[in-house]
Amino acid sequence: MTNKTKKRKKRLKKLQQEVADKPQRKTIRHNTAVNQEKHRVDWQPLEPDEDGLVADRRIMPRDETDRRADNVTAVTAAFDAAFDDNDWAAIADDTPYLLGVVVEVSRGLCKAEVDGRVMVCDIRGILTAEGTGFTNIVAVGDRVLVSLHEEERGLIQEVLPRRSGLARADSFDVHLKQILAANVNQMLIVASWLDPQFWPRLVDEYLIGAARNNLKAIICVNKVDLAADIGEVETAVSIYQDLGYPLYLTSADTGYGLDALSAALKDQTTVLAGLSGVGKSSLLSAMDAGLDLKTNAVSEKRHEGKHTTTQANMYPFSAGGYVVDTPGIRDFGLIGLHQEELIDFYPDIADYVVQCRFNDCTHDHEPGCAVQTAVADGQINAWRFKSYTQLFGKLSDLD
Repeated sequence: MTNKTKKRKKRLKKLQQEVADKPQRKTIRHNTAVNQEKHRVDWQPLEPDEDGLVADRRIMPRDETDRRADNVTAVTAAFDAAFDDNDWAAIADDTPYLLGVVVEVSRGLCKAEVDGRVMVCDIRGILTAEGTGFTNIVAVGDRVLVSLHEEERGLIQEVLPRRSGLARADSFDVHLKQILAANVNQMLIVASWLDPQFWPRLVDEYLIGAARNNLKAIICVNKVDLAADIGEVETAVSIYQDLGYPLYLTSADTGYGLDALSAALKDQTTVLAGLSGVGKSSLLSAMDAGLDLKTNAVSEKRHEGKHTTTQANMYPFSAGGYVVDTPGIRDFGLIGLHQEELIDFYPDIADYVVQCRFNDCTHDHEPGCAVQTAVADGQINAWRFKSYTQLFGKLSDLD
């Protein structure tokens, strides 16, 4: 052994001895929320549960819980179903401003239809979404009061009361909502039979979103010309008719079913929802050639739609009313929804849940599960049950 090696070993042994002689620091795991409660008297204290444990969550400043509750209340009270075109016109008549309908929204700007022409409008700086429960102050479909401050440019002076709205919970602050479209009557949920393939779970998500926004839901299955047999499509999606939803089978390419669908949209303000590539823009263009909306082909590699529509846009419908075309949106109906609330949107399954042997049955493996028995007997549609279980698991990830 060389002297260099001996010295290295001797130095290592000395370091090991120093570590062994040093007093060991006790590892203490702190409950961050409790410690903050001790030192921040201006923060909301956390109440222990029945076992004396404090919730492991971020605590909030005093009055924050009340503020968030007020935001939820504001959203609930934001819509007044009694409002109609005459009421909005009467409000405008009592002001020096013009009545406009917002048809497109960008950051700090929007386009509004005023006296039959569409103009770019700035949004008055004093208008704010604070305290409204929403993250945005203006959405497509809003009735607004507009002043002309340039020849071809307007200024939004006021957003008038909304009759209804399509909103989703904010991804980060679930006590706030982003309003996607205002003053809509119904939601047209568009799916395709193939390219991309029919996805029952996403249809169910949109149905939940419509129900949470108190909107009538209409289901359209497009591209049925790609099916080997139209009867196959009718049988597969008949569950939705059985649940009471209006159902339309269409083909934008051949014109199949478009007259019936157009009649359902007449004189209504309809917001479209669906995965990109299912043919929302193609359907609108086929029913109303004057719209001439941009469409893209489905990706041949992934059989998924390309995002043609990049933001919500509102268009006058030739048969009467308006249509609102939206980008493909995901998790639309789920954000802010808790697992135990999901069953409320599956009445066909809820009827059997109460018959399960165990109150906390997950309907996955427990003996005496009435839901599993009903699925096996064909009393519960297998697609619907699969969608329910998938969404139940997805809600766990979103919480």
